[in-house]
Amino acid sequence: MRVAWLTHHIPRVEERPSALLPGKYAGGAERNNDYMVQAAPDHVRVDWIDAHEWEQALDPAYDRLVITGTDKLTEPAMDVLASRTHVVWVQHAQHRTPAKARLFRGARRFLTMSRLHMAWEQEWTGRADAFIHSPVPPTQIAPGSKEPFALFAGRAHPAKGKIQARIWSRAHGVPLVELENAPHETVLEHMARATYFVHLPKERDACPLVVIEATLAGCQIVTNSNVGRLEPGDPAQVLSEQPPRFWRIVEETT
Repeated sequence: MRVAWLTHHIPRVEERPSALLPGKYAGGAERNNDYMVQAAPDHVRVDWIDAHEWEQALDPAYDRLVITGTDKLTEPAMDVLASRTHVVWVQHAQHRTPAKARLFRGARRFLTMSRLHMAWEQEWTGRADAFIHSPVPPTQIAPGSKEPFALFAGRAHPAKGKIQARIWSRAHGVPLVELENAPHETVLEHMARATYFVHLPKERDACPLVVIEATLAGCQIVTNSNVGRLEPGDPAQVLSEQPPRFWRIVEETT
């Protein structure tokens, strides 16, 4: 089966502003996409297609069309794609435009990142079929020997809540380690040792990868109502179920 994977969340090394991460992944959405593509069944071939090349995704040689990024698609492009898309899997709370609403309603399956994220998109589209969490490999991180500090880790963007993390830290008398635009390996190493992970964003965050990783690391999560979370249960088990669910939806959606 050939899949056209249409998105601007493509993992690649390029020059970026400081609000995005350096290296292969600009943010969590790029990592989510890469994880899911890598988890595709052996009989599935996935071709990455950038948003500005969206017409390539209409090639009849593709058996399925999956869209995971909408922000760089033009409104005319979304109108064309609306009746031809098999699966839309949005990575963050969406900016609400008429063309996006038509794309989401027209797609054969419309997926979000968490139960809360699904509710947000239903508010304005009247539709969201299911949610698929970020397919973080459950073995990526495990709890270490915990130390009495809290961790903030994220992009250098004011919406990520660094100031709110500082306020929480001072109010609770807990030392705060701040890792902004830090290498992924450094973040995971600190998560393994941190007692708390503080994520208090000022904007809606669909199901942040860093919170999932901190949960796997055994941190006590300090967050707010802007944050979508994993479903209840053993986190490793919940995460291991995500790629098979996603690819089953893709294959069954015709």
